[in-house]
Amino acid sequence: MNERPIKETLLLLEDDPLTRREIQQAFGAEGYRVIATDLAAHAWDLFTAERPGLAILDITVPDGSGMDVCRNIRGHDKLSFTPVIILTGKEGYDSKVEGFEAGADQYLTKPVPPRELLLWVRALLRRVDLGSAPIGLLQAGDLEIDVEAHLVRFKGAMIASLTVKEFELLCFLVKNRPKVLSRKHILSNLWHTIAVDHVVNTHIGNLKKKVPAELADKIQAIPGRGYRFLE
Repeated sequence: MNERPIKETLLLLEDDPLTRREIQQAFGAEGYRVIATDLAAHAWDLFTAERPGLAILDITVPDGSGMDVCRNIRGHDKLSFTPVIILTGKEGYDSKVEGFEAGADQYLTKPVPPRELLLWVRALLRRVDLGSAPIGLLQAGDLEIDVEAHLVRFKGAMIASLTVKEFELLCFLVKNRPKVLSRKHILSNLWHTIAVDHVVNTHIGNLKKKVPAELADKIQAIPGRGYRFLE
C-alpha cells in the first residue's frame, strides 16, 4: 500500500457550508480534489484513509476542535510531516500561539479569499517538494540528516515525527552552523512572513522536545540574538 500523501488531494474541515463550497469550487478549478467535512472525527478518518497532501482545519466545529486533528496529524507515524493550515474566525495572540504549538504551518484568520488561500497551499506544498529534493546528506557529528528521504538519525537512532517546519528548522540551523541566526532571518527564509511574534521560539521548542536531550542541547538560544546549532 502506498503510504505517501497525495499532493493533489486536500482535506478541509469547515463547519460553514458556504465556505466549504467556495473552497471546493475554487480549488477544484485548479485541479485539486478537496475532501470536506464539518466534523473533527470524520476529518481524522478522511486523513488516515485518503492521505491528503495538505489539511485546512477550522478550529471550532460541532464535535470538537481542528486543533485536536492537527495534533493527531503530528502524531501520525508516517504522515506527521503533512502541511497544516489553521483557517478560523478566532483572532488573538493566544489562539495563534496554540495553533502553532499544535503543529500548524500557518494560521489564517477569516475571511481569506480563496485565491489567497490557494497561494498559501501552493507555497506549503512547494516547501514539501523542496524539503525532499535530492540535495544530499547533512552531517554534524553524530547527527545525520537525509534531506532526500526526510530522515533524521542521531547516533544511529531514527528521530521520527518531525513536522515539515521542524525538519526545515533543523536543516537550516545545521547548514549555517555555528552562525547565530536571528529570528527575523529564520522567519524570512522559512516562513517568508512574520506570522506571530515568537513563532520561531515555539517551533524550536517543539523541535527540542522531539529530539534526544544531547541533541537538543546543541540547538542553542543566544539571548538577544537568535539561535544556532553548535557541535
